[in-house]
Amino acid sequence: MSVVTSRLSEDQGKKLLSLFGYVRLHLLYKASIHGYTAAAFHSRCDKQGPTVITAYNNAGFVYGAYTSKDYTQSGEGITDEEAFLFSISIEERRPVRVAVNSGQSAFTHGAAGPNYGALVFLNEDKPEILSNPGTGFNFQPTEMHGGDLVLTEFEVYRVEGLGGLLSKPWRNVNWTTERKQQLMKVIQNYQPDIKTVHQARVLLVGPIGSGKSSFFNSINSAF
Repeated sequence: MSVVTSRLSEDQGKKLLSLFGYVRLHLLYKASIHGYTAAAFHSRCDKQGPTVITAYNNAGFVYGAYTSKDYTQSGEGITDEEAFLFSISIEERRPVRVAVNSGQSAFTHGAAGPNYGALVFLNEDKPEILSNPGTGFNFQPTEMHGGDLVLTEFEVYRVEGLGGLLSKPWRNVNWTTERKQQLMKVIQNYQPDIKTVHQARVLLVGPIGSGKSSFFNSINSAF
């Protein structure tokens, strides 16, 4: 059985994660594998808690919607003040984030594809969307999806919180200039105990957005 993998590039993943706090994304549904149908979407995404949709097109946009609510096919309009639409493109350094209009429903629970009013995904069980700016969310189509409404991929991720910051430091360290110099000297003069090993190497392993590049850049800037 093949592994279903994310279409997000490392840069796209970082930009998407920047819209949230300390979270990780768990891939629930991938239309090119599971099918571009509302039934396939609901079978994998209903009652999963907070989720984020990522839609892809040939114009190079990754755009979609986040909700903190469950999908349940109740047929009702759902109020969710935390819901938002977003768009990621090569031209923009930061993602575009669009909050739901005050007093309006974020999306409609139904048996069809995800319906956020301004963006209706998997329209008529096809790899395409309907774009209705102003219905629940206000945006410029050129900024959201570039006017390309045909999907080249469609994914849904469960957004899993990893907790916030500790209420107090887990240890107290006196970060003085002298202490910094001492630590740097220890690191610079480090020698492995095994004489045949001339230097230590560190392999950084982790998912997109876990901080591998940040860790490397922090060490590199210190020395």
